[in-house]
Parts: sequence; structure tokens; C-alpha cells
Amino acid sequence: MKIGFYYGDKQNSGEYDNGIWMDILKVPFLQKIEEAENFDVIIRTLWMDATISGWSRQIRNRYPHIIQIGLSDHPLSTHISKLSPDKQMAYIADLQYLDGLMALTEEEREWYQTVLPAKPVIKAGLPFPFDSYTKKYSKFVDSEKKYIGLGVGASDNDRNFISSALVFAKLKMFDPTLEGVFLSLPSYLIAPTSVYADAIPGIKLHERVGMEAFYDLLSQCKFVINLADRNTPGRIQGEAAFFGVPVIGSDRLELQTELFPELAISPYSLEKAEQLGKALLNNPQIGDRMVQSARKKLEVYNYRKSKGRFNKLLKEILSKREI
Repeated sequence: MKIGFYYGDKQNSGEYDNGIWMDILKVPFLQKIEEAENFDVIIRTLWMDATISGWSRQIRNRYPHIIQIGLSDHPLSTHISKLSPDKQMAYIADLQYLDGLMALTEEEREWYQTVLPAKPVIKAGLPFPFDSYTKKYSKFVDSEKKYIGLGVGASDNDRNFISSALVFAKLKMFDPTLEGVFLSLPSYLIAPTSVYADAIPGIKLHERVGMEAFYDLLSQCKFVINLADRNTPGRIQGEAAFFGVPVIGSDRLELQTELFPELAISPYSLEKAEQLGKALLNNPQIGDRMVQSARKKLEVYNYRKSKGRFNKLLKEILSKREI
């Protein structure tokens, strides 16, 4: 079957989170809706604005033979709940034209399955390109550990950077030589996060200019404190595990609870985060053991298994259509 990848009216930026499925399935990116007529299956990345615009409905009306599989794009906690009711309902209405859906987390799977009760919805997870990372970035795996990583830049307004900064400040009282760094900040977050750097000695900011520079810095972290208050898969947890870096992180992030369960806490449990940070500083071997276990678990998110999940979903959709 001929499969294409369509993002609505958003152009392909090559972003990792969903663009990776083009690599997994070896499928092209459709630049405009008219190209869909040449395909049997369209993976509809559910960019919130594009779905509100009704792209799934348009494809169904123009090309009723095409199978549409949704791929969740935004964390529900940071997007759907912030939309106005009319836009929320427009989003849900357009989802009805899908034949099935792949969600990033179990929590999202439950939400979308409730929206689409008669259609197959699976948790596909966030695939991790382990082999690709090994080829490109293995040179960073054994980097000297110098920093405490603090959060990761994001466009969402519930980043909870303040909690990571406060925990670092307490750890500085324990060890005044510690250096912290806010990782991979987009340019528009430099100014607001500089408040923390000005107020708490030892914090610096890393602007996002390229993935290699980010991974170089991430690999130099003793551990990362990532207390984001949102429901995402937890991409940083997978990346950190690859580079041998433990993560003290929010139990709202699914990969945190899967890869680093001993370090998974409420995003506002700052005393617990401080205790865990001290334990990792006192005994780095604890973190080493956690990372070894996490890297083994990371294999679950590889291309082969992700492709298998997609093929299984497609088979179920086809069987329903035949009925």
C-alpha cells in the first residue's frame, strides 16, 4: 500500500517527534492536500490548528477511499485544555473522519479512545532511533560529567522551570561547586529564564542552535532535573538514557516512569527531588546502574517495534473496512 504523511497546512520542519515516522515507514511528506489522491493511506499528524481547520474531513470528502490514521502531536494537557470550547469541539469533530489513531502515551490513548469509541486507538509511544543515534552521537556517550541539567526548553507555558531552579539552589548549599544549565532553550525563552540565572549563582543558559550541540552538553550532565507538569512521552528521558545520564523527573512523563522509575516524582515534590539529587551526587554508581537498565528498556522504542505497531493497527483498520 502507498502511504503518505500529511501535516495539514504546516510545512515539514523535520522535527524529531513525529517526523521520525517518515523514517520508520520510509514514506514521503505531502506538501498539499491534492497529493493525497495518489495514496492509499495517509498518516494525519494531529497538529491542533490543522485539525481544527478540518483537514481530515476534507480528505474524506475528496478521497473517500483513503485510510486516514491519526498521529497525536500535542500533549493534551498543554493544548486541548487551553482551547476555547468551540475549537475543542471542532478538533473532536474532525477526528471522526479518521479510521484509527496512534497516541503517544497511555493517558492520551484513553482520551482518544473515548473520543473515537468505535475505532482502533493504540498507544504507539515515541519511537527512539537508537541505531541512528549510535552512528551520529556515540562520540558523546563517555563525556566527562560536569553539570546538573535543568529542564528543557519548550513552547508550553507550564514548563515549571522554577521547580528545577529551586532544587538546584538547595543542592548548591550541599555542594557550592555545582554548575547548572537550562538545556536547549529556544531564543524567546532566554530572557525569562535569565531571571533564574541572575538570581541563583552557578546557573547558565544554553540556547538551542542545533541538536549536536545540545547532545554534547546533555552528555556532560551528572544528571538532569526535569519537573515539567504536562503529559508528554518524555523525550529528554530517552535521550538522557542514551547518553548515560539519569533523570530526576516528573511522573507525568511516561518515559520517566518507564526508564527511571526510582527517580520519578510529583513535579512539585522538591524535597524528594533534593534527596534524590544528593543520593546521585554522593554515589554516582547508583545512577550508573539506573542508566544501564534504562538503555535496555529504550530498545522497546526502536524502529522495528514501532513499525510493527503501525502494521498491526493498519491490519485491524482494513479488517473493519472489509466488514
